[in-house]
Amino acid sequence: MTTPLSHTAPLRADCIADSAGGLTFDVSATGSSEPAHLVLRHREGQEEVTLPLTPATKGHLRAALPSSVALPEGHWDAYARVTEGEPHRLAPGAMKVHSHASRVPYETRQGNLSVECRSGTTPFRATRLGARGTARSTPTNPHSPAIPASPSY
Repeated sequence: MTTPLSHTAPLRADCIADSAGGLTFDVSATGSSEPAHLVLRHREGQEEVTLPLTPATKGHLRAALPSSVALPEGHWDAYARVTEGEPHRLAPGAMKVHSHASRVPYETRQGNLSVECRSGTTPFRATRLGARGTARSTPTNPHSPAIPASPSY
């Protein structure tokens, strides 16, 4: 199966994080038609998760990470890979994050898309809007809900 994905334009991904731990990525796509994948790479390890990007709506490809796929805690950087070429960092688009999500997409200081995975004991709470009006999420301390913990970007 082939899907369109631009090799030159910055790729932007809209994300939905549900309360069960599932993530959906809708990547804006135009250009050449080659097989494409969404790649999540753990920053502190050699782990990598590859998900197929399949046609969703006009001009968008979708990758779904079900809650049944285990991801170790930490930060995962998001990339798009066309065929066997080098992956390209994704930029964040609109983000819809459930308040009890354990996997939360966010914009890094460099303007890239990453996902923070936490255990179910530390809930996330959207606290402010990013540069493009997207929600950034920070973990809250369940023992002191009035004082949210600092985001670990």
